[in-house]
Formats: sequence, structure tokens, C-alpha cells
Amino acid sequence: MANTKKTKAIDSEIEEGKVVEHYNKPTDSDSGQKGPKIKRGRYDSLVLYEVSEAELQIIERGSPNSTYLNFAIFLLSIGLSFLATLLTFDFTNQSKKYIVFVVITVVGLALGLFLLILWFRTKNQFDEVILKIKGRIIE
Repeated sequence: MANTKKTKAIDSEIEEGKVVEHYNKPTDSDSGQKGPKIKRGRYDSLVLYEVSEAELQIIERGSPNSTYLNFAIFLLSIGLSFLATLLTFDFTNQSKKYIVFVVITVVGLALGLFLLILWFRTKNQFDEVILKIKGRIIE
């Protein structure tokens, strides 16, 4: 009966575009030049996308839109709550407090509205870059 025991490769490397499997440990004198050790799991297919430096910077920064929206919601909430206080509280003989509440209301509503508009105008920039990169490959 023939020996049907299958030996498993203990090491592999790429030489001239082909995977060469080694079944016993090579010595330094066996291979001459030693390349990097590559361990590889097979993929069915692999897709590579080329990205420009400007696109990479946008991706690295991430989307600032969530920050704009968070601050807009915060400032609008402050402005609306101070506006509700202005409309329901009697500020007679308390002009300094009235001025402080008016300033906080106006600043909160103005900056909140500004950040909300800024968020709305730039909310698709990050998604557009990703779609542009993915659109370079036609299947």
C-alpha cells in the first residue's frame, strides 16, 4: 500500500509571480535572497480604488456635518428655551436680566440657524466623494 499521507507546506513565498510552497525549512544558503514572508488568505476577487490626495484628505477629516448639526441643535434649543422664558416671565425692574436673556436668545437662534444652514449645504460632500471613488469602477 502506497503512502497516502499528504504533507502540508510549512512556508510559502512568491517568486516570479507564482506561489512557491516549501515543505521543510530552507536555510539561508538554499534560497540566496530571502523575500518577505507572506501569509495569504484567498479572495474570490479584489477591487482596488485609486484615490487622489484631496479625496484622501476629505476622507481623513471625516464628515464635519454631524458636528454642525449637533451644535445647531444645541444652540437652537438654548435660543428657544430663552425665548420661551422671555415670553412668559415678567422682567419689570430687571432690565439687566432682560438684556442678558435677549442677547442669549438672539445669539443662540442666529448661530443655530447659521449652523443648520451650513449643515444642510455640506451634508452630502462626504457621500459624494465616496460615490465618486466607487463610480470609477464599471462592472
